Amino acid sequence: MQAIHGFIVALHVLTGALSLLLFWVPSFTRKGGKAHKQFGGYYIKAMLFTSISGVISSTMVLFIPLVIYPTMPEHFESVAYFTAYLRGQYIFLLMLSLLVWNNVRHSVAVLKVKQNLEQLRTIEYLWVPVLLFVVASIALYQGITYGITLTCIFAPIALLNAIGIVRYVYQKNIVAGSWVTEHIGHIIGSGIGAYTAFFAFGGRALFEGSPSLQIVSWVLPALIGVPFSIWLSCKYKPKLSGRNTPSLKPKVVKS
Repeated sequence: MQAIHGFIVALHVLTGALSLLLFWVPSFTRKGGKAHKQFGGYYIKAMLFTSISGVISSTMVLFIPLVIYPTMPEHFESVAYFTAYLRGQYIFLLMLSLLVWNNVRHSVAVLKVKQNLEQLRTIEYLWVPVLLFVVASIALYQGITYGITLTCIFAPIALLNAIGIVRYVYQKNIVAGSWVTEHIGHIIGSGIGAYTAFFAFGGRALFEGSPSLQIVSWVLPALIGVPFSIWLSCKYKPKLSGRNTPSLKPKVVKS
């Protein structure tokens, strides 16, 4: 199981690094253009693999922590404390992986269905945001209980993300073209989650010994990404923002 977990993590890191680079190409190219579609497709594929592999690897640790990490570092007081530490770390990684998966998945789906939101009102589609809500609730409880700053910051974001997607799917009327800004917001949200995961885990050694700089690196992706998302959303906001388009009866498709 250790070997399997290590292989999944290696692929996760590789595709995650690729995703971090690919993210910027569709972000700064003309929306709807050839480069935007081509590199956006590459980014989505790489990020879907990264997030799903993150879900799998973190779930393995949550269920069998001592099988994946059989050797306990000396500075831990007990096996129980070490197990609790691992589960605390990996519930956060699971939450981030689900957050990224949820965002990428939703950003693609809204462009496919546009105003036909009935296609998204299925168990096959909604189980991911529901699972994210459950995991984020557990993470927030742990963050508050044990005073984990990073979890206390990002668990509410994950909760709002899950709630926001469900609310979007079940709205009665949708503003014509609003799926464009919905796509932009969630695709950038996936990038924020990916960069946060990088600094929280892979990039932690960069600021080892400086808790303040670590916290700054953790929140920096959100501080940059959120204003960037707002700017892009305003730039591509539908001109007919005052007209509501009722949902149409769609053909049911797989999400």
